[in-house]
Amino acid sequence: MHSNFQVVPIDSITINRPERQRKELKDLEPLARSIQENGLIHPPTVTSDLILIAGERRFTACRDLLGYTHITVSIREEDETTSSQRRLELAENVERLDLDWKDKCHAIREYHNLAVEEDSTWTMEASARALNMGSAVVSRHISLANELDLGTELIVNASQYSVALGIMDRMRERREQASKDKLRDMLGGSTKTEPTSDPLDDVVGSILGTDSAPASNVDTGDLTNEPELEPVSGITPFRCSDFIKFSQAYSGEPYNFLHCDFPYGVNAGKHNSGAAKSFGGYDDSEDVYWELLDALGNSMDTLVSSHAHMMFWYSMDYHAETVARLTSFGWKVNPFPLIWFKSDNSGILPDPKRGPRRNYETALLCTRGDRKIIQAVSNVCPHPNTKHIHMSEKPIGMLRHFFRMFVDDTTSLLDPTMGSGNAVVLAEHLGAARSRGLERDKTFYETARDAYLAGKYDLGEG
Repeated sequence: MHSNFQVVPIDSITINRPERQRKELKDLEPLARSIQENGLIHPPTVTSDLILIAGERRFTACRDLLGYTHITVSIREEDETTSSQRRLELAENVERLDLDWKDKCHAIREYHNLAVEEDSTWTMEASARALNMGSAVVSRHISLANELDLGTELIVNASQYSVALGIMDRMRERREQASKDKLRDMLGGSTKTEPTSDPLDDVVGSILGTDSAPASNVDTGDLTNEPELEPVSGITPFRCSDFIKFSQAYSGEPYNFLHCDFPYGVNAGKHNSGAAKSFGGYDDSEDVYWELLDALGNSMDTLVSSHAHMMFWYSMDYHAETVARLTSFGWKVNPFPLIWFKSDNSGILPDPKRGPRRNYETALLCTRGDRKIIQAVSNVCPHPNTKHIHMSEKPIGMLRHFFRMFVDDTTSLLDPTMGSGNAVVLAEHLGAARSRGLERDKTFYETARDAYLAGKYDLGEG
């Protein structure tokens, strides 16, 4: 293909704006200054009919900012397909430093697809050579363009290419790992099923204020002595069950995200007596804390996937012992905890004469295997305290912040002592493949169950 250079009236050039790859023209002033100082080093390219192919920013800077009446252009002498002209425009745009990363991804994909349409033998390597970049780089840009078209929220909202690429790579690895874990479970010859207490089969009673009981195939833990009455339809992700008993009997599909909010072992009711009276207290002795922790350790091989995350809330009173115990279970504990700063200045005041108010709570970020997070977030989240369902509930808004690291469509969440059920409901709302919560206290369980069925959980973005 040959070109020649001519000077033509600037108004004689036609721009088919709706068909242009560039959606907006940025930074024209610096470009105009450069052209004024150095001349038009790279003239715009046009067809023999003076239809602009490439160089719209240069053309616009000369016409609108520098007042050119005539302009030097490179005219493509020979006839060529519209596809070839479009590829020329795309190739030039890809080389620009100021091109938005999303536009670049779409440009590279369109270039490659147009080339394949013209030549069925065209390869990714050929596109890479033509665009002067590695074939892996071309492939990544095309994959990101596909994710953008799918509307993948994290990628659409990414500020730059490297961030979007990291998110996409981690999402792919999480999906691949989840598939491998399921396949490994199947090939292991296991016929695992959820115990007869599968939380999905938790048929709710007393919804309408009438006497009812769960179906006979549901293990109700401490509720087994209730009379069997006609069940009322209604499915929740909750189960009234003791985690220690559940962990001993469990033989179902392992979970890859545990949200553990065990009683801290600090006698919370003593410091929060008002909430305990309003919402009901619970056993928060040190013995209970260690018993639950040991139950987790004893069920690692059956309850927890080989590649998993855990968000483990705990009291700093037992920091060293807790980290040591979790490490012995096979968890890798991140040395920097996740911190919920209570922005309303609430919290416990153990000794007002000798120490400060503790208006924050901490959670350990634990990893088993090499499961990647979805995206990085700050390890500190300021959020006011809430007490809608449980005296020690974790606010949905705060959990949403941290769950951005853990919850997607590959997530299988278990909350062994769910309390309010906020973590379980939020994970379900965020699209987790499976989300289950256990609560041994019948009153707490029923409160969460009724709130779930009545749609009372506030799952807004706040």
